[in-house]
This record gives sequence, structure tokens and C-alpha cells, in this order.
Amino acid sequence: MPDDHIDFTDFTKVDMRAGTIVEVQEFPRARTPSYRVRVDFGAEVGERWSSAQAKTAYPDPQDLLGLTVVGVVNLPPRNIAGFSSEVLLLGVPGPDGELSLLVPGRGGQVGARVY
Repeated sequence: MPDDHIDFTDFTKVDMRAGTIVEVQEFPRARTPSYRVRVDFGAEVGERWSSAQAKTAYPDPQDLLGLTVVGVVNLPPRNIAGFSSEVLLLGVPGPDGELSLLVPGRGGQVGARVY
């Protein structure tokens, strides 16, 4: 177990929400195989763009459309190969090392906050 604990109040500052991927675009300028994805986080947060290093795990962009994912919506935008990534989608490496995006069990409601 790591010794670099944070206070619970620090954790509560991270705004993680469920959102649905509504658009997927090729992102050839990215260093690693990636897509540009637009995610709908509901009325309170709206739609946000993200760079997702998920092209190897999801070679068909259609596999991402409609997928409910988890993203951190209160980080500042990051410039990735000339593209403004506005949200950090969360994922973990699978057994083969490819990124597996985190998805809420049983779907999750768009815009719902992760606790």
C-alpha cells in the first residue's frame, strides 16, 4: 500500500462524471495511437473533447460510439499535438497492456458524479 496518502477533502475536489461518447475522430498527429472523442456529460457540464489513447484497444471507432465512460471534468485543458483536450478519460491497462476505458457498471446516468 502506498504511503503517499491524500486527505479526503483533496479527493472530493476531483470531479469525475459519467459521460457518453457521441463522436470519434481519427487523431493522426498524436504520438501514440489515439482518437479525438467528444463526450456528453449532461446539462450541468455539457460536451467536452478529449484525446483518448485507445486506438489499439478499440481499433474500430464505432466500438466507442455510445459507450458510457468516466472522465475528470475539472482539470484545465491540455494541448496534445495541437488539440485542446478538455477532459481526462479514465482507463486502466488490460492484460495485454492496451488501455481499457473505465465504464460504470450497469451504464450509469450521464452527468452523474462519481463518489
